[in-house]
Amino acid sequence: MLWRRDTRTNDVYFRPNFRPICSREKMISLMECARWYSDQPHQNHAWNYLQDKLDEETLRGFAEIYRTVPDRPTYVSVHQLEKIWECSDYLIEDEEITELNKCLDRFEINTTNRIRHFLSQTAHESGGGKWKKELSNGAYLENRQDLGNFNEGDGPRYKGAGYIQLTGRYNYQAFADYIGDPEVMNGYEYVAQNYPFTSAGYWWESNDMNALCDTNPTVDQVTKRVNGGFNGLEDRKHYYRLATLQIK
Repeated sequence: MLWRRDTRTNDVYFRPNFRPICSREKMISLMECARWYSDQPHQNHAWNYLQDKLDEETLRGFAEIYRTVPDRPTYVSVHQLEKIWECSDYLIEDEEITELNKCLDRFEINTTNRIRHFLSQTAHESGGGKWKKELSNGAYLENRQDLGNFNEGDGPRYKGAGYIQLTGRYNYQAFADYIGDPEVMNGYEYVAQNYPFTSAGYWWESNDMNALCDTNPTVDQVTKRVNGGFNGLEDRKHYYRLATLQIK
C-alpha cells in the first residue's frame, strides 16, 4: 500500500515518510506544494493548471516579490576584518566578506558579544584568516570511527576545513544535509573554498555558542567550549581585544 489515511484528521500520507499532503478539511498550501515538488507528471500538471488560471497581473506581482532578494545586513566590513586579522585589506576577497555576513545572519551571530567572540575564535583557529584547512595531511584521522571515518581515505578527505575545522565524515555529512549541498562530501578542499565561515557558524550554532555569549563570558570560558581546553588562550585573547576595538 503506497498510502494511508489518518481517520482522525482525514490526512493522506504516502510512504516512506508518511507526509501529510492534503486534507479535506483545509485548503491546500502552495508553500507545502513547492516544498515537496519533485518534477512528477501529476505535479507539473497541477502547476500548469494553476499557471493558466492566474491572471497576468497576479503573476507579474508574484514574480516581482519572488525575485526580490532582501539586502542582508552588513555586520562586519572588510576594514574591520583587516584590523582584526592584522592583514592588508587586499588580501581579503569580496566573497569572504559576503560569506562572513551571510554566516552571521544565518546563525544569528548578530550581537556585539556574539560577533566579537566568533571573530576572535575563528581568527585564532585560522591564523588570522591564513588557513582555511588543516595543515596536516589528515592521516591520523584514518579509521576514527567516532568521527564516522569508516572507509579507506576518509581521514585525509575529511580532515579539518573551515575556520573552526569541520572534521570527520559524520560532521561533513551533517553539514552537507544542513546546508543542502551534497558536494560538501567531496572533502576538505570544497568546504575550505566555499564555506570557511559557514561551516564555522554551523559548529557555533550546534554547540549553543550564542547562548554562552549572551551570558557575557570571558575569553577563557568561550575557549574552553571551542577548544575543549585552553590551547592558544593568549592568542585568542589578543584577537578578542582587537575585536572589541572594531565591533561596537
